[in-house]
Amino acid sequence: GQLTLWSTADNSLVHQFVDAHSDTVYGIDFSADGKQIASAAADKFVKVFDVATKQFIRSFEGHTHHVMDVSWKSDRTTLASAGADNAIKVWNAETGEQARTIATYTRQVTSLAYVGQQDIIVSSSGDKRVFFHTASNGAPAREFKGNSDYVYRTATNADGTIVASGGEDGIVRVWNAADAAE
Repeated sequence: GQLTLWSTADNSLVHQFVDAHSDTVYGIDFSADGKQIASAAADKFVKVFDVATKQFIRSFEGHTHHVMDVSWKSDRTTLASAGADNAIKVWNAETGEQARTIATYTRQVTSLAYVGQQDIIVSSSGDKRVFFHTASNGAPAREFKGNSDYVYRTATNADGTIVASGGEDGIVRVWNAADAAE
């Protein structure tokens, strides 16, 4: 349940948030400006901390199982979280209120990330699927097919034109984001 900040300039320990969570931390993400860090954990919470002051800012509660990953929208207004409850939650970062639940998957959502400056989330799941979802309305924007087993991670390049995933079958799959061609 601990978060640890390190300086990459000199490899020094900056700060330890000793009791950030009461269980295993699965995902972390810095806001685009680097001022805040969000964490996702097995205790079913997403939490946000101020990097400069080292202070706890807010908890986000609503998942009914482990929270596997978290991602900031580039403008720092919104957070998205991936849950072992088969759901993606989209949150108002300022108020902590849940804006929506995206329930496309039939198994745990293992990873997610906002795509560049867009209102698009890329996510993966244990049900072998990878999707783009529009965060503001929760609608699936595109599915990336071809995984034959549980998918652990997915990512895009900086401009969101390429999507990649990796999973239980040991294969990294890469797609063109525009047409989902492998």
